[in-house]
Amino acid sequence: MTTKELAFATMIVSKDTKTFTQNHLEQSKRFIDPKNYPELYNNDSNQIIYKNIKFIDRRLVDINSFELKRPELKDAKSTTAGSSQTARLFGEGINKDEVWTSLDKGYILSKVPPSVFRVNGEDYLCNGRTRHGKLLEQGKTNLIVDYYEADTWDEFDFFAIMSNRASEPESPHTMMDVKHYCATALAEGDLDLEWDAIAKRVEQIVDGTFSVKKKARMVSDIYHGDNLSENFVAYNEKESQNFLTLNGYKDNINNNGIYYQILSSDFHGKALVSAAKYYDKLIQNKKKVEELRIIIQTGLLEGEEPIECWKTRIDRFRNKWTILKNQMRNAWFTSSAKERNVITLYGATPACKELSKYFPMNKAVLFDKGILKDHLFDDLDENMNPKTKF
Repeated sequence: MTTKELAFATMIVSKDTKTFTQNHLEQSKRFIDPKNYPELYNNDSNQIIYKNIKFIDRRLVDINSFELKRPELKDAKSTTAGSSQTARLFGEGINKDEVWTSLDKGYILSKVPPSVFRVNGEDYLCNGRTRHGKLLEQGKTNLIVDYYEADTWDEFDFFAIMSNRASEPESPHTMMDVKHYCATALAEGDLDLEWDAIAKRVEQIVDGTFSVKKKARMVSDIYHGDNLSENFVAYNEKESQNFLTLNGYKDNINNNGIYYQILSSDFHGKALVSAAKYYDKLIQNKKKVEELRIIIQTGLLEGEEPIECWKTRIDRFRNKWTILKNQMRNAWFTSSAKERNVITLYGATPACKELSKYFPMNKAVLFDKGILKDHLFDDLDENMNPKTKF
Protein backbone atom coordinates (compact mmCIF):
# COMPACT_ATOMS: atom_id res chain seq x y z
CA MET A 1 0.00 0.00 0.00
CA THR A 2 1.43 3.38 -1.02
CA THR A 3 1.77 6.31 1.39
CA LYS A 4 -1.10 8.05 -0.41
CA GLU A 5 -3.30 4.96 -0.19
CA LEU A 6 -2.43 4.52 3.48
CA ALA A 7 -3.32 8.16 4.22
CA PHE A 8 -6.65 7.81 2.42
CA ALA A 9 -7.41 4.56 4.28
CA THR A 10 -6.83 6.21 7.65
CA MET A 11 -9.09 9.08 6.55
CA ILE A 12 -12.06 6.79 5.83
CA VAL A 13 -13.95 4.73 8.40
CA SER A 14 -15.60 1.76 6.70
CA LYS A 15 -19.39 1.80 6.57
CA ASP A 16 -19.26 -1.67 8.15
CA THR A 17 -17.50 -0.32 11.26
CA LYS A 18 -20.19 -0.03 13.92
CA THR A 19 -18.32 1.99 16.54
CA PHE A 20 -15.94 4.94 16.25
CA THR A 21 -12.86 4.43 18.42
CA GLN A 22 -10.54 6.69 20.36
CA ASN A 23 -8.08 6.27 17.49
CA HIS A 24 -10.70 7.59 15.04
CA LEU A 25 -11.26 10.56 17.35
CA GLU A 26 -7.54 11.37 17.45
CA GLN A 27 -7.31 11.13 13.66
CA SER A 28 -10.23 13.54 13.36
CA LYS A 29 -8.41 15.99 15.62
CA ARG A 30 -5.29 15.67 13.52
CA PHE A 31 -7.13 16.28 10.24
CA ILE A 32 -9.36 19.06 11.61
CA ASP A 33 -7.26 20.87 14.20
CA PRO A 34 -9.40 23.45 16.04
CA LYS A 35 -6.41 25.83 16.04
CA ASN A 36 -6.75 26.13 12.26
CA TYR A 37 -10.49 26.95 12.27
CA PRO A 38 -10.97 30.04 14.47
CA GLU A 39 -14.43 30.74 13.03
CA LEU A 40 -15.61 27.42 14.49
CA TYR A 41 -13.53 26.98 17.62
CA ASN A 42 -12.07 30.31 18.74
CA ASN A 43 -12.67 30.95 22.44
CA ASP A 44 -10.49 34.05 22.69
CA SER A 45 -12.58 36.62 24.58
CA ASN A 46 -11.48 39.27 22.10
CA GLN A 47 -12.45 37.17 19.10
CA ILE A 48 -15.38 34.98 20.12
CA ILE A 49 -17.38 32.92 17.65
CA TYR A 50 -20.67 34.64 18.48
CA LYS A 51 -21.90 36.00 21.79
CA ASN A 52 -21.37 33.37 24.55
CA ILE A 53 -20.84 30.23 22.46
CA LYS A 54 -18.12 28.07 24.03
CA PHE A 55 -16.31 25.23 22.27
CA ILE A 56 -15.65 22.54 24.88
CA ASP A 57 -13.95 19.71 22.98
CA ARG A 58 -14.26 17.05 20.30
CA ARG A 59 -15.61 13.83 21.75
CA LEU A 60 -17.30 10.49 21.19
CA VAL A 61 -21.00 10.44 22.13
CA ASP A 62 -23.72 7.83 21.97
CA ILE A 63 -25.58 8.24 18.67
CA ASN A 64 -28.92 8.70 20.46
CA SER A 65 -27.68 10.87 23.33
CA PHE A 66 -29.05 14.19 22.07
CA GLU A 67 -32.25 15.83 20.86
CA LEU A 68 -32.69 16.42 17.13
CA LYS A 69 -35.00 19.47 17.38
CA ARG A 70 -34.81 22.44 19.63
CA PRO A 71 -37.96 23.11 21.69
CA GLU A 72 -41.02 24.86 20.41
CA LEU A 73 -41.77 28.08 22.25
CA LYS A 74 -44.65 26.55 24.21
CA ASP A 75 -42.41 23.73 25.45
CA ALA A 76 -39.28 25.83 25.96
CA LYS A 77 -37.29 25.54 29.13
CA SER A 78 -36.56 29.26 28.95
CA THR A 79 -38.11 32.31 27.34
CA THR A 80 -35.18 32.51 24.93
CA ALA A 81 -36.36 29.52 22.91
CA GLY A 82 -38.32 29.85 19.73
CA SER A 83 -39.53 27.69 16.89
CA SER A 84 -37.80 24.63 15.44
CA GLN A 85 -34.18 24.81 14.33
CA THR A 86 -33.71 27.56 11.76
CA ALA A 87 -30.58 26.69 9.77
CA ARG A 88 -32.64 25.11 7.00
CA LEU A 89 -35.77 26.74 5.64
CA PHE A 90 -37.00 23.40 4.29
CA GLY A 91 -35.51 21.20 7.02
CA GLU A 92 -32.68 19.73 4.93
CA GLY A 93 -29.70 20.86 2.91
CA ILE A 94 -29.78 21.28 -0.86
CA ASN A 95 -27.10 18.56 -1.22
CA LYS A 96 -28.79 16.06 1.09
CA ASP A 97 -28.91 13.26 -1.49
CA GLU A 98 -25.25 13.69 -2.42
CA VAL A 99 -24.15 13.78 1.23
CA TRP A 100 -26.28 10.72 2.00
CA THR A 101 -24.86 8.75 -0.94
CA SER A 102 -21.25 9.78 -0.22
CA LEU A 103 -21.42 7.95 3.14
CA ASP A 104 -21.86 4.63 1.33
CA LYS A 105 -18.10 4.63 0.74
CA GLY A 106 -17.41 5.31 4.42
CA TYR A 107 -17.16 8.15 6.90
CA ILE A 108 -14.54 10.80 6.08
CA LEU A 109 -12.56 11.89 9.15
CA SER A 110 -10.96 14.85 7.36
CA LYS A 111 -14.23 16.81 7.38
CA VAL A 112 -15.57 19.02 10.16
CA PRO A 113 -17.70 16.72 12.35
CA PRO A 114 -21.32 17.35 13.38
CA SER A 115 -21.82 19.67 16.34
CA VAL A 116 -23.81 19.13 19.53
CA PHE A 117 -24.80 22.05 21.75
CA ARG A 118 -25.71 22.02 25.41
CA VAL A 119 -28.48 24.55 25.94
CA ASN A 120 -30.44 24.88 29.18
CA GLY A 121 -29.01 21.64 30.51
CA GLU A 122 -29.91 19.49 27.47
CA ASP A 123 -27.87 18.34 24.45
CA TYR A 124 -29.11 19.12 20.93
CA LEU A 125 -27.70 18.22 17.53
CA CYS A 126 -26.89 21.55 15.90
CA ASN A 127 -25.85 20.42 12.44
CA GLY A 128 -25.01 17.15 10.70
CA ARG A 129 -28.54 15.71 10.56
CA THR A 130 -28.01 14.00 7.21
CA ARG A 131 -24.85 12.27 8.40
CA HIS A 132 -26.53 11.32 11.68
CA GLY A 133 -29.46 9.72 9.85
CA LYS A 134 -27.22 7.77 7.48
CA LEU A 135 -24.97 6.53 10.30
CA LEU A 136 -28.03 5.40 12.24
CA GLU A 137 -29.13 3.41 9.19
CA GLN A 138 -25.66 1.84 9.01
CA GLY A 139 -25.98 0.70 12.60
CA LYS A 140 -23.37 3.01 14.13
CA THR A 141 -23.47 3.12 17.92
CA ASN A 142 -21.72 6.43 18.46
CA LEU A 143 -20.64 9.64 16.74
CA ILE A 144 -17.64 11.96 16.68
CA VAL A 145 -18.90 15.47 17.47
CA ASP A 146 -17.72 18.95 18.33
CA TYR A 147 -19.28 19.77 21.68
CA TYR A 148 -20.35 23.34 22.55
CA GLU A 149 -22.24 25.23 25.21
CA ALA A 150 -24.61 28.12 24.52
CA ASP A 151 -26.75 30.40 26.66
CA THR A 152 -29.52 31.12 24.15
CA TRP A 153 -31.27 29.61 21.16
CA ASP A 154 -30.15 32.59 19.10
CA GLU A 155 -26.55 31.45 19.61
CA PHE A 156 -27.52 27.89 18.65
CA ASP A 157 -29.35 29.06 15.51
CA PHE A 158 -26.56 31.42 14.45
CA PHE A 159 -23.93 28.70 14.70
CA ALA A 160 -26.14 26.21 12.85
CA ILE A 161 -26.41 28.42 9.78
CA MET A 162 -22.95 30.03 9.96
CA SER A 163 -21.20 26.67 10.05
CA ASN A 164 -22.95 25.45 6.89
CA ARG A 165 -20.78 27.42 4.49
CA ALA A 166 -18.84 24.47 3.10
CA SER A 167 -20.22 22.16 0.41
CA GLU A 168 -18.92 18.78 1.62
CA PRO A 169 -19.90 16.86 3.59
CA GLU A 170 -22.43 19.54 4.58
CA SER A 171 -24.92 21.20 2.26
CA PRO A 172 -24.20 24.94 2.03
CA HIS A 173 -26.82 27.32 3.30
CA THR A 174 -28.91 29.10 0.69
CA MET A 175 -30.02 32.73 0.47
CA MET A 176 -33.46 31.65 1.68
CA ASP A 177 -31.88 29.85 4.65
CA VAL A 178 -30.05 33.02 5.67
CA LYS A 179 -33.17 35.16 5.30
CA HIS A 180 -35.25 32.64 7.23
CA TYR A 181 -32.75 32.63 10.10
CA CYS A 182 -32.63 36.44 10.25
CA ALA A 183 -36.44 36.69 10.12
CA THR A 184 -36.61 34.35 13.12
CA ALA A 185 -33.95 36.35 14.96
CA LEU A 186 -35.95 39.54 14.31
CA ALA A 187 -39.21 37.97 15.48
CA GLU A 188 -37.60 36.72 18.70
CA GLY A 189 -35.89 40.02 19.48
CA ASP A 190 -32.36 38.70 18.91
CA LEU A 191 -31.74 41.03 15.98
CA ASP A 192 -32.65 44.72 15.70
CA LEU A 193 -34.65 45.90 12.70
CA GLU A 194 -31.87 48.23 11.63
CA TRP A 195 -30.14 48.15 8.27
CA ASP A 196 -26.59 48.11 9.67
CA ALA A 197 -27.42 45.44 12.27
CA ILE A 198 -28.92 43.13 9.62
CA ALA A 199 -26.02 43.74 7.24
CA LYS A 200 -23.54 42.87 9.99
CA ARG A 201 -25.39 39.67 10.88
CA VAL A 202 -25.60 38.56 7.23
CA GLU A 203 -21.88 39.21 6.79
CA GLN A 204 -21.12 37.17 9.90
CA ILE A 205 -23.09 34.25 8.50
CA VAL A 206 -22.01 34.19 4.86
CA ASP A 207 -18.40 35.45 5.19
CA GLY A 208 -17.46 35.43 1.51
CA THR A 209 -19.79 32.71 0.26
CA PHE A 210 -22.10 35.13 -1.58
CA SER A 211 -21.38 38.06 -3.90
CA VAL A 212 -21.75 41.66 -2.76
CA LYS A 213 -24.97 42.01 -4.79
CA LYS A 214 -26.51 38.87 -3.32
CA LYS A 215 -25.65 39.97 0.21
CA ALA A 216 -27.23 43.37 -0.45
CA ARG A 217 -30.35 41.64 -1.79
CA MET A 218 -30.59 39.49 1.33
CA VAL A 219 -30.26 42.51 3.61
CA SER A 220 -32.92 44.37 1.61
CA ASP A 221 -35.31 41.44 1.70
CA ILE A 222 -34.85 40.94 5.44
CA TYR A 223 -35.20 44.64 6.24
CA HIS A 224 -38.38 44.93 4.18
CA GLY A 225 -39.99 41.83 5.64
CA ASP A 226 -38.74 39.47 2.91
CA ASN A 227 -41.17 41.06 0.47
CA LEU A 228 -38.74 42.91 -1.75
CA SER A 229 -39.08 40.32 -4.48
CA GLU A 230 -42.85 40.80 -4.45
CA ASN A 231 -43.03 44.60 -4.30
CA PHE A 232 -39.95 45.44 -6.35
CA VAL A 233 -38.69 44.06 -9.63
CA ALA A 234 -34.91 44.13 -9.95
CA TYR A 235 -34.33 43.91 -13.70
CA ASN A 236 -30.98 42.85 -15.06
CA GLU A 237 -30.17 43.05 -18.77
CA LYS A 238 -31.72 39.68 -19.68
CA GLU A 239 -34.87 40.32 -17.62
CA SER A 240 -35.17 43.78 -19.17
CA GLN A 241 -35.06 42.29 -22.66
CA ASN A 242 -37.83 39.90 -21.63
CA PHE A 243 -39.82 42.87 -20.26
CA LEU A 244 -39.59 44.68 -23.60
CA THR A 245 -40.61 41.60 -25.58
CA LEU A 246 -43.52 40.68 -23.33
CA ASN A 247 -44.92 44.21 -23.36
CA GLY A 248 -44.70 44.97 -27.05
CA TYR A 249 -41.45 46.93 -27.27
CA LYS A 250 -40.10 44.98 -30.23
CA ASP A 251 -37.56 45.99 -32.84
CA ASN A 252 -38.73 47.18 -36.25
CA ILE A 253 -42.42 46.34 -35.91
CA ASN A 254 -44.03 46.46 -39.35
CA ASN A 255 -40.74 47.78 -40.68
CA ASN A 256 -41.10 51.03 -38.70
CA GLY A 257 -37.35 51.42 -38.18
CA ILE A 258 -37.60 51.70 -34.37
CA TYR A 259 -35.08 49.69 -32.32
CA TYR A 260 -34.43 49.35 -28.59
CA GLN A 261 -31.26 49.02 -26.54
CA ILE A 262 -31.04 48.19 -22.83
CA LEU A 263 -28.33 49.96 -20.82
CA SER A 264 -27.56 49.57 -17.13
CA SER A 265 -27.98 52.66 -14.95
CA ASP A 266 -24.44 51.98 -13.67
CA PHE A 267 -23.17 52.41 -17.24
CA HIS A 268 -24.07 56.10 -17.48
CA GLY A 269 -20.49 57.28 -18.12
CA LYS A 270 -20.21 55.24 -21.34
CA ALA A 271 -23.85 55.21 -22.36
CA LEU A 272 -23.56 57.47 -25.41
CA VAL A 273 -20.58 55.58 -26.78
CA SER A 274 -22.36 52.25 -26.30
CA ALA A 275 -25.49 53.57 -28.01
CA ALA A 276 -23.45 54.92 -30.93
CA LYS A 277 -21.68 51.56 -31.37
CA TYR A 278 -24.99 49.72 -31.37
CA TYR A 279 -26.42 52.17 -33.92
CA ASP A 280 -23.37 51.60 -36.17
CA LYS A 281 -23.82 47.85 -35.86
CA LEU A 282 -27.43 48.11 -36.98
CA ILE A 283 -26.44 50.25 -39.96
CA GLN A 284 -23.64 47.87 -40.91
CA ASN A 285 -26.21 45.06 -40.88
CA LYS A 286 -28.25 47.01 -43.45
CA LYS A 287 -30.96 48.02 -40.96
CA LYS A 288 -32.95 51.14 -41.66
CA VAL A 289 -32.97 52.92 -38.29
CA GLU A 290 -35.44 55.74 -37.81
CA GLU A 291 -34.99 55.77 -34.03
CA LEU A 292 -32.84 53.90 -31.51
CA ARG A 293 -34.60 54.08 -28.15
CA ILE A 294 -32.45 53.65 -25.04
CA ILE A 295 -34.09 51.95 -22.06
CA ILE A 296 -32.43 52.15 -18.63
CA GLN A 297 -32.48 49.09 -16.37
CA THR A 298 -31.73 49.92 -12.74
CA GLY A 299 -30.66 46.48 -11.49
CA LEU A 300 -30.77 45.43 -7.85
CA LEU A 301 -32.28 48.15 -5.66
CA GLU A 302 -30.11 48.52 -2.59
CA GLY A 303 -30.39 50.36 0.69
CA GLU A 304 -33.15 51.09 3.14
CA GLU A 305 -35.23 52.99 0.55
CA PRO A 306 -35.45 50.97 -2.70
CA ILE A 307 -37.83 53.47 -4.31
CA GLU A 308 -35.40 56.33 -3.71
CA CYS A 309 -32.58 54.16 -5.02
CA TRP A 310 -34.56 53.57 -8.22
CA LYS A 311 -35.34 57.27 -8.67
CA THR A 312 -31.77 58.33 -7.97
CA ARG A 313 -30.30 55.91 -10.51
CA ILE A 314 -32.66 57.14 -13.21
CA ASP A 315 -32.00 60.80 -12.44
CA ARG A 316 -28.23 60.24 -12.40
CA PHE A 317 -28.33 58.50 -15.78
CA ARG A 318 -30.51 61.18 -17.36
CA ASN A 319 -28.30 63.95 -16.00
CA LYS A 320 -25.12 62.30 -17.22
CA TRP A 321 -26.63 61.60 -20.64
CA THR A 322 -27.61 65.25 -21.10
CA ILE A 323 -24.25 66.56 -19.94
CA LEU A 324 -22.24 64.27 -22.21
CA LYS A 325 -24.49 64.91 -25.19
CA ASN A 326 -24.09 68.69 -24.77
CA GLN A 327 -20.34 68.35 -24.38
CA MET A 328 -20.11 66.39 -27.62
CA ARG A 329 -22.31 68.90 -29.45
CA ASN A 330 -20.23 71.85 -28.24
CA ALA A 331 -16.98 70.11 -29.14
CA TRP A 332 -17.84 69.18 -32.73
CA PHE A 333 -20.81 71.27 -33.85
CA THR A 334 -22.05 74.85 -33.73
CA SER A 335 -24.75 75.83 -31.27
CA SER A 336 -27.16 76.17 -34.19
CA ALA A 337 -26.65 72.57 -35.37
CA LYS A 338 -29.97 70.75 -35.62
CA GLU A 339 -30.28 67.60 -33.54
CA ARG A 340 -31.59 64.59 -35.48
CA ASN A 341 -32.60 62.60 -32.38
CA VAL A 342 -32.05 59.24 -34.02
CA ILE A 343 -30.68 58.01 -30.69
CA THR A 344 -33.04 58.97 -27.86
CA LEU A 345 -33.07 58.34 -24.13
CA TYR A 346 -36.54 56.87 -24.21
CA GLY A 347 -37.31 55.53 -20.74
CA ALA A 348 -36.58 53.04 -17.97
CA THR A 349 -37.87 49.72 -16.71
CA PRO A 350 -40.45 50.08 -13.90
CA ALA A 351 -39.44 48.61 -10.57
CA CYS A 352 -41.78 49.60 -7.76
CA LYS A 353 -45.32 48.28 -7.47
CA GLU A 354 -46.03 51.02 -4.94
CA LEU A 355 -45.66 53.52 -7.81
CA SER A 356 -47.72 51.54 -10.34
CA LYS A 357 -50.40 54.23 -10.16
CA TYR A 358 -47.95 56.51 -11.95
CA PHE A 359 -45.74 53.93 -13.65
CA PRO A 360 -47.56 50.67 -14.55
CA MET A 361 -45.42 47.55 -14.22
CA ASN A 362 -46.16 46.52 -17.83
CA LYS A 363 -45.03 49.77 -19.45
CA ALA A 364 -41.71 51.54 -19.78
CA VAL A 365 -41.30 54.68 -17.68
CA LEU A 366 -41.22 57.30 -20.44
CA PHE A 367 -39.10 60.44 -20.54
CA ASP A 368 -40.69 62.09 -23.60
CA LYS A 369 -44.21 62.36 -22.19
CA GLY A 370 -46.06 62.36 -18.89
CA ILE A 371 -44.74 63.71 -15.59
CA LEU A 372 -41.09 63.03 -16.42
CA LYS A 373 -41.12 64.91 -19.74
CA ASP A 374 -39.92 68.14 -18.17
CA HIS A 375 -38.79 66.92 -14.75
CA LEU A 376 -36.42 64.65 -12.94
CA PHE A 377 -37.65 62.69 -9.94
CA ASP A 378 -35.73 65.13 -7.77
CA ASP A 379 -38.06 67.89 -9.01
CA LEU A 380 -41.16 65.98 -7.88
CA ASP A 381 -42.74 65.38 -4.48
CA GLU A 382 -44.08 62.07 -3.16
CA ASN A 383 -47.28 62.46 -5.19
CA MET A 384 -45.32 63.13 -8.38
CA ASN A 385 -46.27 66.81 -8.40
CA PRO A 386 -43.61 69.45 -9.13
CA LYS A 387 -42.12 70.75 -5.90
CA THR A 388 -42.94 74.29 -4.94
CA LYS A 389 -39.90 76.47 -5.32
CA PHE A 390 -39.53 79.53 -3.14
